[in-house]
Amino acid sequence: MTTKPTWTQETLEQTPWAKEFKKEAPVSYATAIRYALEDRLEVIIEHTTESGEPQWVIRVLEDPSFWMDAVPTKAAAVQISREMGWKIVR
Repeated sequence: MTTKPTWTQETLEQTPWAKEFKKEAPVSYATAIRYALEDRLEVIIEHTTESGEPQWVIRVLEDPSFWMDAVPTKAAAVQISREMGWKIVR
């Protein structure tokens, strides 16, 4: 079992996930960083077509309208969540 990374804001901001999020959604970046820094962030992985194309979305359990990421496959969503240390609850 892998251990959850211990992020500081500085190290988190250097991850590929954070760099891509900042590029794709700069307005929501500060909120995403705040969520990602939570010790026990719980996320939901769901298939959706909300954006007009099918994709797998990583949503914050406590704020399901907030997307931490959207990727083409469930495997990619699971991998990102594990790398970031987010607990997948469904």
